[in-house]
Amino acid sequence: MTLNNDCLKVDIAPMESKTDELISFQINTNKPSHPIVIKATAKDDRQTTFTSKATYISDENGFIDLNQHSPVEGDYNGVDVCGLFWSMQSKKGRMFVKHRSEPLEVHIEVYDNGKLITSEKVTRTFYQNNVVKKVLNDDTLVGSLFFPENADSLPAVVIVGGSDAGVHESAAALLASEGYVVFALAYFGREGLSKGIVDIPLEYVDHAFQYLKGLSQVDQERCGIIGFSRGSELALLYAAHFPTINSVIAVAPSAVVFPGIVNMQPVDKPAWKYKGEPLPYFPAERTTRDTISFFKHWALGKPFSGLDAINRNLQNKQQLEDKAIPVEKIKAPMMFIAGEDDHVQPAIFFTKKMERRLQNHEYKSQNEFIYYKNAGHFAPFPGNLPNLPQITGNTQFGMRMIFGGIKKDNAKTANNSWEQTVQFLNSTLKKEI
Repeated sequence: MTLNNDCLKVDIAPMESKTDELISFQINTNKPSHPIVIKATAKDDRQTTFTSKATYISDENGFIDLNQHSPVEGDYNGVDVCGLFWSMQSKKGRMFVKHRSEPLEVHIEVYDNGKLITSEKVTRTFYQNNVVKKVLNDDTLVGSLFFPENADSLPAVVIVGGSDAGVHESAAALLASEGYVVFALAYFGREGLSKGIVDIPLEYVDHAFQYLKGLSQVDQERCGIIGFSRGSELALLYAAHFPTINSVIAVAPSAVVFPGIVNMQPVDKPAWKYKGEPLPYFPAERTTRDTISFFKHWALGKPFSGLDAINRNLQNKQQLEDKAIPVEKIKAPMMFIAGEDDHVQPAIFFTKKMERRLQNHEYKSQNEFIYYKNAGHFAPFPGNLPNLPQITGNTQFGMRMIFGGIKKDNAKTANNSWEQTVQFLNSTLKKEI
């Protein structure tokens, strides 16, 4: 889009692009050192409004290029055209949720001396026209499948999310655009499935892979799994019990088997089972001190992190060892991604623990352990995607939960972890030409 308004010219291109692509955003004011205000607005899956704002000053030629110039004031800094997107936030501090694969529409407004010069819509997509979406919702499998049309013998990937019951359609769609058949799998919290993470059979994930292997688009010998947060536990356990998997990615991971969860709260029940038998789990002990701390933070309006309670539970070294996920049994290359400021669970502690367990692993040369400084729980892919609004916490019912990280570093983590994911899957699942 190019707009001429008297002496001012605004040029944004392309108006529609994938979320991992940069855009060109240029303004010619024809006036040196002239201030221009840019606002961006979008709505997430829950129709919560997120906005960002930045003020730029034109150079000596009256020119502003968001790919070359930094804002002098606003919600982000540095030379970053996509700062318009990742810095957006809601007025109430809500978490940005974009699991659905429908495009994200960002409304851009440009102001000169308080006057609205132009208002345009920039569309950010997760897959292109050559990618097909198929929704599965029957008695055996629930989720969304994405694959390039008119293709066969492609590698296949299953993505499983965390305790929020998110089905990562947008992440699956983005990955499908890279030449994969991708299944965003729901394993609880949907009609026909368990209400919470309780007694989830590992065979359910295997059923998803058997379904994929029955498709003409899939090469049966090239299958991988990505697990985020609590889903990383499921992914690693599946890979440890089913040696046919060829690639494993665990994001914001756990190194132990935790108990079940219902309504986001731990329950004294097994989360997973295999061959009808529950898998032993690390008991989560919630003390009176924990409860008092939670309600005290709520009453005083202070941000709350659950790390103290988790870390105290993890002092039980024997349980930590007895209930460890047997990652050394996995017959495939693995990649682990952890933010160093994760406040949902100590992902760094867990990842380093698994790194030590894998020192003599048969795929040691291919295993990767990636740590991101100043990154929180929801920063890495598929917890968040490139150039989407980043969050460090969530406010709901007056309670502010800390997820961790710094927004700018979370944004860098989302971009880099996406690149690392594609590179790892390409190296472990794609055939050499």
